[in-house]
Amino acid sequence: MRVLLVITDAPWYEPTGYADAWQRTLRAHGCEVERLARAPSSPGPRWDLVVAHVLNEEVAARAPTLRLAMALEAAGAALVNPVSALVAAADKLATHERWAAHGLPQPATWRLGDLARWPGDRGPLVLKPALGDGGRHVTLVSNLHEAHAAAASWPQREGPAVLQQWIEEPACVRIYATPGRVSAAYEKRRAPGALVTHGTVYRRAFEPPAAMARLARRMVGSLGGGLMGVDILTDAQGRHWALEANGPFGFDVTDPGQACFVAQCAVAAAHRGTMPGGCSGCAPDLTPGT
Repeated sequence: MRVLLVITDAPWYEPTGYADAWQRTLRAHGCEVERLARAPSSPGPRWDLVVAHVLNEEVAARAPTLRLAMALEAAGAALVNPVSALVAAADKLATHERWAAHGLPQPATWRLGDLARWPGDRGPLVLKPALGDGGRHVTLVSNLHEAHAAAASWPQREGPAVLQQWIEEPACVRIYATPGRVSAAYEKRRAPGALVTHGTVYRRAFEPPAAMARLARRMVGSLGGGLMGVDILTDAQGRHWALEANGPFGFDVTDPGQACFVAQCAVAAAHRGTMPGGCSGCAPDLTPGT
């Protein structure tokens, strides 16, 4: 199978190792992998599958990676995540609206520019840019003046400011999910009192409870995605909250289970959902009952 990985070649992004991780795990599953960051000068071969690793800021800027993904999709290429899903997941306001329409539990969300007063009798809220990623500019604010002052310092490319309900001291997990399958749940590192988690090497992995697994699948399916990394919060009462979905995601290359799961699910997209066999060292995916 010929697979094209669409991913930036910007020097600042290369140290993440995500491009190398994708290429290694796909090749371990028998794929021929080519990598492009922009449209080639001459027509390329017909690829069986396209993994479009398009960053949020690249969506906002209509960067060459997004334009390449759009051109390939228009030409009939099979994308793991359709362009519409990548665009919806990149915009936190669009994500919120999609999930609200499908009845997913998520923190209450407002566009800052639409508010004339602080929402109800709520205390502090989380402020974040609609098109941001990597935890940039995420902070806690207590009133509209404070929120507008903080948002004024952001680059315009970060998009409109979003206020979101603060889920205090939650557990946060990353799950790799398709509309029909889930990986293990990987607990993300978060310092006490911190709003943002960090790292892609996770402290522990466990089989997600059935309710959490259902939510992960719905988070992807409601966005029209094929395979995404979704983040779910669990509060002190044990309630699960959909936080965000990531079309471009990284995974821990030191964990064969993660790498094998994402490769198998990606390759399955080209086989219309038929899961191929794993490679040596694959751990099974975890898909609790519905």
